[in-house]
Amino acid sequence: MRRQKVVLFLSGLVILTAVLILPQGLFAQELSYDGGSELGVWVMPEAAKIFEAKTGKKFKSISYVLGSGKGLEAAMEGNIPMAGVSRVLTAEEKKKVYSQIVGYDAIAIYVNAKNPVTNLSKEQLKAIYKGKITNWKEVGGKDAKIIPVTEALLDKGATLRAFQDTVLDSTEFGPTIKEVDRSHNAAKYVGAYEDAIGYASIAFKNPKIRPISFNNIKLSDENVRNWKYTLSRPLNLVTKEQPTGDLKKFFEFILSPEGQAIVSKHFIPVKP
Repeated sequence: MRRQKVVLFLSGLVILTAVLILPQGLFAQELSYDGGSELGVWVMPEAAKIFEAKTGKKFKSISYVLGSGKGLEAAMEGNIPMAGVSRVLTAEEKKKVYSQIVGYDAIAIYVNAKNPVTNLSKEQLKAIYKGKITNWKEVGGKDAKIIPVTEALLDKGATLRAFQDTVLDSTEFGPTIKEVDRSHNAAKYVGAYEDAIGYASIAFKNPKIRPISFNNIKLSDENVRNWKYTLSRPLNLVTKEQPTGDLKKFFEFILSPEGQAIVSKHFIPVKP
């Protein structure tokens, strides 16, 4: 009798352990997204809708609350099934997640459509964001105070990190910057204020702003793909482990011609 009770206890323990572990495994492969707003706003809603129509598989949720940085951390820890990361992953990060480039983005340097400046060198742009160049006439513009706009520094988003690493050589911003909530709001701010300058994804272009050349390199699809435009970046989908089941099917879909057509509406597809 005692042996029978021990066997029953151990059997129950095995079942309980399986119950506790199973949901995490299922959760890790469910269809939901959080992370970078670039994919979260411009690609995932339409992609999920078409994917559901083709397969009958519905996304549980699509959000960009976490942003790229926190989204990547959540994916690494297995807290979300899939994240979008709008920057190059480090070698160490690649060891901890499965990643797939699904398109390319570029960080445009935006000026107001009425601003005559068409190009800034890295040195000039760095000096503007460090507070060393403060008037447009110093870079070929009119006599007006420059308003350098950035997304919120505390958010540590992928756009901010890429700009800071490439333009500021990983140093801190200067004291003259104007912070706004997110990078798409930086684009809106530049459109509203003639003397502002900002940086944001090419997806956030609007008629009131204009992207300028950076280091005499024009922002174009070809220059982004071959990395001549140095403010280029990949758009990654990442999962903690190699996707299976419905997640694998979605990865295959987003890389298909139909999926890449969705990406190309706002970004640059993986292949021309």
